[in-house]
Amino acid sequence: MKHKALVYIALIATPAVLVAGEMELTLGEIGLREYYCTHEMTLNNQSQTAVMEVSGHFNFYIGEEQVGRSKGTWFMNIAPGESKTATFETPNAPCNDVERYEFVVGACRVTGPGFDPVEKCSAMITGLGLIDVLAPGS
Repeated sequence: MKHKALVYIALIATPAVLVAGEMELTLGEIGLREYYCTHEMTLNNQSQTAVMEVSGHFNFYIGEEQVGRSKGTWFMNIAPGESKTATFETPNAPCNDVERYEFVVGACRVTGPGFDPVEKCSAMITGLGLIDVLAPGS
């Protein structure tokens, strides 16, 4: 009986872990600010676990040609079932002609103070529509 109680306590104390596809990344409004093409991106947390931070940048493509790279930014403190929107700015990019968006995860913290491996975080995010999600070096 004592061992069963310890296993039960360990299961309760273990933080929930996100699995593939429990976060969705979508494209919102596209705009222009001075010479910066702006893209609003929304990260939707469909899991039961709070996401503390996801940071990264976007590469933009027309066909196979990379036509821009955004500044990096982040999504912060996304509760279960909530979404956060961030604006990614890309200098001198063709705003409305982009055919594919590649989100490159720079860092993430799902639970706790430490950072999770970017490969693990990338696998948890599904890009919808024209968005692909990658870990650096992929």
